[in-house]
Amino acid sequence: MIQRDDFEGLIDRLVILESFPEQGTLNRKIELLCLALEELKFTRGGKPDEVSFEEYVQSDVRISGNKLLISAPSEIGNIGSGTSPIQLQAPLLLFLLLHHKERYQVLDIIQLFIEQLRGQLKFLDFKKTKTGVTRCFTNTRFAAHVLRDYGLLKFTHREAFKTWELSLAGFLVAADVLQKRSHELSPWRLHVLQKDANFDLLPEIRFACKEIQTYPAFVNRLASICKPDAELFKTFQPALKEAFALLGGYWAILSDRTLSQKERREASLERIRRLDALGEGFFQELSRCIQINDLLQRTINTSHV
Repeated sequence: MIQRDDFEGLIDRLVILESFPEQGTLNRKIELLCLALEELKFTRGGKPDEVSFEEYVQSDVRISGNKLLISAPSEIGNIGSGTSPIQLQAPLLLFLLLHHKERYQVLDIIQLFIEQLRGQLKFLDFKKTKTGVTRCFTNTRFAAHVLRDYGLLKFTHREAFKTWELSLAGFLVAADVLQKRSHELSPWRLHVLQKDANFDLLPEIRFACKEIQTYPAFVNRLASICKPDAELFKTFQPALKEAFALLGGYWAILSDRTLSQKERREASLERIRRLDALGEGFFQELSRCIQINDLLQRTINTSHV
């Protein structure tokens, strides 16, 4: 990639703005130059794939005086595919927990989530696919779909098509992710991908609840993200005990190596559907009890990589 300072200096000299508010800002110049180039590209009607993303990334780009010089690569190699959707799973659960009260729509969730991770993402993650969608946006959707397939996100018409919301299992896993990552220098860190052909969930998720083998531990995990002395734990004690019993089998399914991915997803969802039968009142009360403002502020303050 070209030296940023040199490129910014060239744009600052090349683009002169008149009668714009804050007309001297470099960001405004860059945005307007991008739009002008997009319009020129549109009016010329050139082939959309005349230069591939991979060809540009491997070219030598440099500034010489007031000229932008681009030298073609001797050969175009494989540059990979950027951040994998599976790497986004745990940070996405964390984001949905921390912003549970906002009730963002799906597009807003993706945009804000990507902005949270931007410091760790590469230019390759922002390549546009043939459909015109940025790769990291598509990968975030893929990550959410896998989480939903395992019942970690709620799967109703309202949630599936308008927003993403954590299920009871999702809250439990996200609470563990929050507790452990809040002690890290960067809670939003994208862990190095460890390939495991038979699993499509991160180990961080699959084993998040190995420490809640008893009912008191289960209640304490939920209480860690709820307001103090929440009535939920008294009013809905029978439902909570039933949920704990059902979830024991659910955690075992997530880590069962004898099952295929398809079998594991189907078995997981069957358990989650039984959890959903506990009633909407239980889930509404749980939602009202969530209180993590202090943790949210601390996590945001340490979010930069």
